[in-house]
Amino acid sequence: MKTTLKSLILLIALAISFTAKAEEKSAMDTMPVQLSFITPIGTNGMQSWNTVNNFSLNMYAGYSGGLDGFEASGFVSVLRGDMKGVQFSGFVNADMGKTKGAQFAGFVNYNKEELEGAQLAGFVNAVTNNTDAIQGAGFVNLVVGELEGAQFAGFVNVATKESKGAQFSGFLNAVTDSLDGFQGTGFVNYAMGSSMGQASGFLNANVGDLKGIQASGFLNVNTGRLNGAQLSGFVNFSNKLRGTQIGVFNYVDSLESGTPIGFLSFVRNGYHAFEISSSETLNGIATFKTGTKKFYNIISVGGGVRGDKILWGWGYGVGTTMELSRKFDLAVEVQSFHINEDVWHTNRLNLWNKLTLETSYQVTPRLEVFGGPTFNVVVSDTKDEIGEPRESSIAPFTSFSKVYSDGSKVEMYPGFNVGIRF
Repeated sequence: MKTTLKSLILLIALAISFTAKAEEKSAMDTMPVQLSFITPIGTNGMQSWNTVNNFSLNMYAGYSGGLDGFEASGFVSVLRGDMKGVQFSGFVNADMGKTKGAQFAGFVNYNKEELEGAQLAGFVNAVTNNTDAIQGAGFVNLVVGELEGAQFAGFVNVATKESKGAQFSGFLNAVTDSLDGFQGTGFVNYAMGSSMGQASGFLNANVGDLKGIQASGFLNVNTGRLNGAQLSGFVNFSNKLRGTQIGVFNYVDSLESGTPIGFLSFVRNGYHAFEISSSETLNGIATFKTGTKKFYNIISVGGGVRGDKILWGWGYGVGTTMELSRKFDLAVEVQSFHINEDVWHTNRLNLWNKLTLETSYQVTPRLEVFGGPTFNVVVSDTKDEIGEPRESSIAPFTSFSKVYSDGSKVEMYPGFNVGIRF
């Protein structure tokens, strides 16, 4: 390894020391064939950096004026000018001019000017200007300019300006300007500007508009307008939404059209309601609804008395509301409550499930009254924690009751729900 580093340093020192002399000549000579051990020990000698080769073979390392054809080096190939054709190197290819063709290196491909073609490296591909090409690297692809093409890397892809194409990596994709294409990674995608689509195992972040799909295992963030869909395993965030969000938690600052769907969705300009209601099962229930009228989440807590027992519980559900007229709405809701009987909390199975069909009337802009029938299903254990028989007190009456072989009991009965909404 030390020998390799010394050799690389020697090559760079030679390149720097002869660059000044090379710049004195504006015209380049052309040679059909060039053979060398290490520049300037070769057929072009001290004129190597002023010569464009059609076929170049360097046993160890080569530094020439340009390439219009084919070049292969055991360790390093460096071109002072443009390259048209193909470069192969065991370690590094470096082109200081424009490149049209392909670079293949065991470690690094570097291009100072524009690249039109392909770069394939075991570790890093880097272009410090615009790229219309494909980059494939085991670790990092970097374009300090516009990218029109594709990047494939085992770890990181970066384009510092507009990207038209695709990025695929094992860890991170980053575009610091608009992305007119697709990002796919195992961990994080980041785009600053408009984007067409992102898919990651953990996080997608787009600072700008997005027209397409964001799909991630954990979090999607879009700070502009999303015209499409966000799909995540946990959280979706969008400044403006025209489309759909599907995740555990969804947040939309401004919903223009579409519907968030999840365990809990908050839309700043969406549907928010607080209710106080009563039913045949629990005497008083406080409820908060959030989301949109097309699909909203329901969070409730309530209590009541059955005989000499105090019942209380919390519930969750979802619902949808249809507008019948300017003041009348019709809602369909499904909820499930965990009920505790004479205790603060029980670990036993004790569920009150209900399907509600209710009509609401808008009395004032901030007040509605509502009511409607319910269908109730109670599922409970028939034994307590120590195996003693027990009876659930949830159902005030039953139209169906059955005990199953696993010890659970199912009871069904009709009911009602009435209340006021703020």
